[in-house]
Amino acid sequence: MSGADRPRRPLHPLSPDQQALVAQAVPLAEKLCDHFLRRTRAGYLADDLRSAAFHALHEAALGYDPARGVPFAAFAWRRVDGALSDALRQESKHWRAAREDAYDAAEAVDDRSDLLADGDAETVAHVDGMADEVAAAAVLGLVGRALRATGEDGARLRAAYDRALRAAESALSRLPDEERRVLVLHHVEERTWRAIGAALGCSERTAKRRGAEARKRFAAALRADRQGRERAQGDASPIPAVP
Repeated sequence: MSGADRPRRPLHPLSPDQQALVAQAVPLAEKLCDHFLRRTRAGYLADDLRSAAFHALHEAALGYDPARGVPFAAFAWRRVDGALSDALRQESKHWRAAREDAYDAAEAVDDRSDLLADGDAETVAHVDGMADEVAAAAVLGLVGRALRATGEDGARLRAAYDRALRAAESALSRLPDEERRVLVLHHVEERTWRAIGAALGCSERTAKRRGAEARKRFAAALRADRQGRERAQGDASPIPAVP
């Protein structure tokens, strides 16, 4: 979030007149926050967005000059809108990176299906498997960024994506030690496949192949965990495919 990437300045005390301006503009800030939340459906960011909005509102009151003839509501609207846009832009870096991980995984998926020989059940299994691999890569990429992030940004990411972190930890615990190590080295520590190969005593190509195999097992473990939770909770509350 923007508060961690670019720390906000400490808030200076407001005069009574400035406090009155802020109080009058609170509904405006709330309305803008609700608009952004409806548009993005990022409900987990509600507290962070409201914090950014009211910080911007406070700074708008400090910088407002009524002699310029601009109503405070219009003056504050631009600053609050800008603060919310900036907060979402910072957060979207993580979403965009996760999508890129999924795109990379999609390119690497090995489709061994046979349209002429496979029956319906086999085709569905192939499609499910490929979808699981792509989703697993996105989850691993997001988990890696959340674990690498430090300070306030790291704490917010880990809180926001706690469910994905717990799901990934559970799935990783099911893998053999070497496969778990490969995924951690690549997705959490950001090691290249060449460096991973050197660490494992194999070629870069072999390391990449082992990573693909480990990701398949990780994807299967994620699916098994999800199905187990669905059975425990019942069909009335299904869990999405991507934790």
